[in-house]
Amino acid sequence: MADVSPATPIDLPLERSLYVGNFFRAILYGIELCTFFAAVYCVWGRSSSYRKGRVLYVAYGGVLLMLVTIAVVTDGLWGQYMWIDRRNYPGGPLGFFVATESAWYNVFGSAADATANILGDGLLLYRCYVIWGSRWYIVLLPTLIYIASSVLVIITIVESALPNSFLLHGKPANFGVPWVALSVSLNILVTTLICARLLHMRAITRGLLPPESARMYTSVAAMLIESAAPFSILGIGLVVTEAQGGPLAIAFSYVWGMFCSLSPQMIILRVAMGHGLLKETVEQISTGIVFAEPPQGGEKGSNEVQTTSDNSEGPTLRSGTFAQGSDSSIKKQRSTITTDLVSIV
Repeated sequence: MADVSPATPIDLPLERSLYVGNFFRAILYGIELCTFFAAVYCVWGRSSSYRKGRVLYVAYGGVLLMLVTIAVVTDGLWGQYMWIDRRNYPGGPLGFFVATESAWYNVFGSAADATANILGDGLLLYRCYVIWGSRWYIVLLPTLIYIASSVLVIITIVESALPNSFLLHGKPANFGVPWVALSVSLNILVTTLICARLLHMRAITRGLLPPESARMYTSVAAMLIESAAPFSILGIGLVVTEAQGGPLAIAFSYVWGMFCSLSPQMIILRVAMGHGLLKETVEQISTGIVFAEPPQGGEKGSNEVQTTSDNSEGPTLRSGTFAQGSDSSIKKQRSTITTDLVSIV
């Protein structure tokens, strides 16, 4: 057996970063498995009207899971070769790491991660479009950033497949760093747009729905998941570590790569559970209730309930009358409106 010299202190931080990145990736992969199958369970066996519009979300989640599975398996295979099967490679694990940076399994795994990133950003962009009531001009700038980011990631993967290349170093990094920066910028922009819209909808539903129903769509947890805020925060951390050029960037890239699919899976789970906003739900919540002025002179009468909507083509809430001074009638009518909203989610 050939002698293997102990790793120098310069080698150890890189190997630790690889190990920690794979460790957290395995944990997050388990969470993603549970999230996906929970979404399948929520949709499976439900009525056709409930499944409508949700099955495609779950199928989308299945594609994301397949891609991230490829990435996890190829990274695990690389780790097995580097630390176990070929640990006596000249130069030790680090020598094997450098020699196989453009190996087929590394490129395959990176391509799967990149595709998951494109699909995940696409879903987040679509959710922003839905939550903003299908206003195309709201997502125009994010769409342009999304296209530029997708082009850069494709170039990055192609460059990393060339001999003696690696995704995070050399020529591929010249495209990879701008790709990550654009992707993170897109996430921050879309996160801000979604949070702003949900806060606006919270103000609308405060007087329209009971608190427990309004929280389902506009709670802090809903805003964090719908806007993929954790994904954006991790992206900022990745950009910072990439700029520093230290080995910590590798661990961050593993975790960030998992959230490329985990954040969309969480959104899909909310939709499958009936807590996520669909187009019809947004149109209904965007509808406001207007109370007519009470009759002059203290006459007894009725306060007419009318509906207004910022989307004239969308559905509106039912109109009716509330008997003046009748709390029970008001509660009953509000309950009916709440049922209308929740039934279409």
